[in-house]
Amino acid sequence: MMSTNRVFLIMDEQEEKHDQPWSSYHIETSKRLEVIQERLQTTGLYADPRIEKLSRREASEEEIRGVHTERYVKDVKETETMTKQQQEQFCTKYEDIFVNSATWKRAKLAAGSAIDLVTAVTSHKMPGIAFIRPPGHHAMPDEGCGFCIFNNVAIAAKETLRNGTAKRVMIVDYDVHAANGTQECIESMGENVRLISIHRYENGTFWPNMPQTGIYHNYKNTMNLPLNTTALNDSDYLALFTYIILPSINSYKPDVIIVSSGFDASLGDPEGYMNVTPAGFATMIRLLMNTGIPVAAILEGGYFLEALAADSEWVLRAMLGEPIPQIKLEIINPSIADTVARILSHYQHTSSFFQKLQELRSILGHKLIREEKQDLNDYKGQRTVHPPYDTRGIYTPFSEEKVNSYKRELDSLLQSYQVIEETCDTGSYFIRAESKNEIENNSLVIQNGKLSIGPGKVAKLFFELAFLSSVTPHINLCSFLDVDDKDFSSIRFGDGFANFKDIIDFQKSPILQL
Repeated sequence: MMSTNRVFLIMDEQEEKHDQPWSSYHIETSKRLEVIQERLQTTGLYADPRIEKLSRREASEEEIRGVHTERYVKDVKETETMTKQQQEQFCTKYEDIFVNSATWKRAKLAAGSAIDLVTAVTSHKMPGIAFIRPPGHHAMPDEGCGFCIFNNVAIAAKETLRNGTAKRVMIVDYDVHAANGTQECIESMGENVRLISIHRYENGTFWPNMPQTGIYHNYKNTMNLPLNTTALNDSDYLALFTYIILPSINSYKPDVIIVSSGFDASLGDPEGYMNVTPAGFATMIRLLMNTGIPVAAILEGGYFLEALAADSEWVLRAMLGEPIPQIKLEIINPSIADTVARILSHYQHTSSFFQKLQELRSILGHKLIREEKQDLNDYKGQRTVHPPYDTRGIYTPFSEEKVNSYKRELDSLLQSYQVIEETCDTGSYFIRAESKNEIENNSLVIQNGKLSIGPGKVAKLFFELAFLSSVTPHINLCSFLDVDDKDFSSIRFGDGFANFKDIIDFQKSPILQL
């Protein structure tokens, strides 16, 4: 049965193409949007009556200057009439960007489309996605960076606050690169905007090689979830969502969630070297939607074109409420366990949920990290590039053999998605008490080899976040908007909870590995 969910969609038609005008191989090209549009047309999604297409518009200079400096906006505007040689010379001032005569218009269209998508999603409480470029999350107030001209997400957040459709905005960035630009752009917006960024970090040795993209930094509005190894998969990302991102959203209670939806953590991507599948991206979006908070996704990276197209399709299907493929649940990578443990330690004073997770981990016999002053620096990198920046020879394509290998792996995955089984029988995982007579309202206990939870809303949500969402990520977080973070302090763990690890249904649960 077809879902009746409706979704907003903005697709940049690219009448003029923002492409590198000088001859040198580059991974960020207009072909990225072309393959997405082709995929949506081939699958019938582009013409689906459940999808409401929004018109594109160019952001005004005033809207852009809400985030970027007047000098920088003026400089980008002047590239429209430059010669190719002047455009390349302009780009030596900024790290890894390119411009051509179409860039000024396309960058304004990207920013304006982001504003209008977020405004529509927030106003109508309906999800939406914008497939636009150039991307934006590396662009800082006074400079472009990393393919990004204007910071589309930050501009959209600022305008959504200004036009009054939202009072609080949460940005979730799962692009494989750090949202360093967004981090800087939102710092002046106060408590009205928060950012959570998952990204490849490798102790600061991976681009952009900045100390501010680790766990320990001085940016008040940003929480970083740095990844210190590659080849991470759906289960690894799911652990970050269930233990850190969803509880943080519950604590903050934003009016809208803006997703910097970069797909370069995908299987086969030449930038990420990660293994997130189309089902993994769809699951992350579905988890965010299950909070009951409107979700607006805006395209960032993604450079393995076949995966980019498939990821985009399945994120859109997730937004439509269609059944999505079950991810393969695996033991999480030790580096993910370390990142989660350090986040819990560093931020536990800000979150009752985090404090309860720490208490639970202690009961389960985990050694808790105690932060010492000398340990509050996870940065071992250094900035190795400086202006004038190189504009050529930065990227080398994968061999044809390697690309074909990734294509075969992706095709095999997509074939497995043809039959989707919705297995969401949560009753086998626990015993739900019906009244206080059976078990205290917000207690969790082990009874007869099963997890028993009290009838309270707080116990239900804690159970869903801490245990159930890691093994059945398709659940609806029914209590999400009804429970405040401070309420988690009422949770009580009953006798015998150390035996939780013996319950077969939960033996792959990340909580046992943290």
